[in-house]
Amino acid sequence: MNQLPLFLLVSLLWPILSFAQVNPNNILDTVETVEGPVILYKNLTWQFLGDEPLMLDVDADSSGLFTEGWLHDQVRCFGQMKPDSIQDTVLVLTSAEMTFCMPVPLEHLIRRFMYTHKGLDIRLKPGDTVRAAFDGVVRYARYNRGGFGNLIILRHYNGLETFYAHLSKIKVAVNQVLKAGEMVGLGGSSGRSRGPHLHFEIRYQDVPIDPRRIIDLDSCMLVANMLPIRKEIFYPHDWDSTAVYHKIRSGETLGHLAIKYHTSVKEICAMNNIRSTTILRIGRVLRVR
Repeated sequence: MNQLPLFLLVSLLWPILSFAQVNPNNILDTVETVEGPVILYKNLTWQFLGDEPLMLDVDADSSGLFTEGWLHDQVRCFGQMKPDSIQDTVLVLTSAEMTFCMPVPLEHLIRRFMYTHKGLDIRLKPGDTVRAAFDGVVRYARYNRGGFGNLIILRHYNGLETFYAHLSKIKVAVNQVLKAGEMVGLGGSSGRSRGPHLHFEIRYQDVPIDPRRIIDLDSCMLVANMLPIRKEIFYPHDWDSTAVYHKIRSGETLGHLAIKYHTSVKEICAMNNIRSTTILRIGRVLRVR
């Protein structure tokens, strides 16, 4: 058997091993076999690299990224965080070591990001493979009774979290380390869902971001490799070129507008920060889509 140099294997795997239960200091040697690479440990044990998924070692996380708000049974983990309280920064999305993968092929977008819908709904077939968008670690992997159904939440090394909801099966475990493109689960229609689709969200400190700010849905590639974080990025109305506005005429109601523009009263109210009981004065301009 040809031996694979230890320093080479460790250098290739270091971005993953540094967050994993596999401790590089305990590796004695590695060998390449017909079954794949084998790690030999100082205590004379061994394992194939593919035997077990790499798991997060919380003690190795000196940055605090995987300890602060690292909750396995709650969707929200930063309290009632609001955009105005988030500090401005710039996030690195991809690099030579970190890539991006569209979770599922974007053949049909059922529903986009809106004020009352904080993600993308992408049609798929039951059992289709759903993949991790970025490198990261599984924070949440369980059935969610709040409507998401089978839900996986990944936290990434830049602080973003991605949500994969309505799955038929969960194929990962909490604290599992994943690379972009690896399977997280199978598509389905669990939870509050009207048909098979993936509900995909991107959040930063619990605050949703329209995925279209990050992903070009025409090419299914990233808009840029860097993401400036400022409070404006969390609001959809300041950049959406597809926004539609309506000037109120005599006799019109929110119900009339919802029917005319194929939306809901709740969504119109959310977009314009009004109540369903608000009196619509003639000449007022409202966003309706």
